[in-house]
Amino acid sequence: MIYGIHSVPSNEAMFMAIIGIGVNIFLNKYQMKIGKEINSPAIIADGKQQGMDVLSNIAILASVIISQAGFTFIDPLVGFLIGLFILKAAFEVGRDNLNNIMGKVPDEDIIGEIVSVTKTIEGVCGIHNVRINYFGSYATISLHVEVNPKLSLIESHNLIHYTQNMIVEEIDIIHAVNAHACPYGEEYNHENYVPKKIN
Repeated sequence: MIYGIHSVPSNEAMFMAIIGIGVNIFLNKYQMKIGKEINSPAIIADGKQQGMDVLSNIAILASVIISQAGFTFIDPLVGFLIGLFILKAAFEVGRDNLNNIMGKVPDEDIIGEIVSVTKTIEGVCGIHNVRINYFGSYATISLHVEVNPKLSLIESHNLIHYTQNMIVEEIDIIHAVNAHACPYGEEYNHENYVPKKIN
């Protein structure tokens, strides 16, 4: 049904908005659950869109009720606000997925799991510079592992490989780890390091 500028939305619009709220709440919760279980950015993004549809339908329902009370100017205003909500949601979904691809936004839950695993490994003093890259249902990580500076090169090498294997074994979503050893307690800039010539 097409309304004129001063037309009042009918009860049909109110009824459809109520149905839309119920359906989109169900779809939002279901898709977000599935998306997080399989770590699918596409499904999570679609789930967020369903969340925006819930808000849109709530706004439409409020608009119909207010318009029926005589304030017909509310209807086009709500339409404008819904458009802004959609733009905001599109920006956030795009930003989150770009950050996931670039490894700029490590998931706090996964970071916590990595810390828990590395704390159990003797010789590991801490971790930093953790980056996570998502590939659908799995992820790869790179990180710096702080080790006792008195360890020999062979000992550090073996410890790093053991740490990588432990992270992959203990955290299901992580399929590969690239770890770099750093001497614990030392502060230096990796980018400005100049190797000394060995005679």
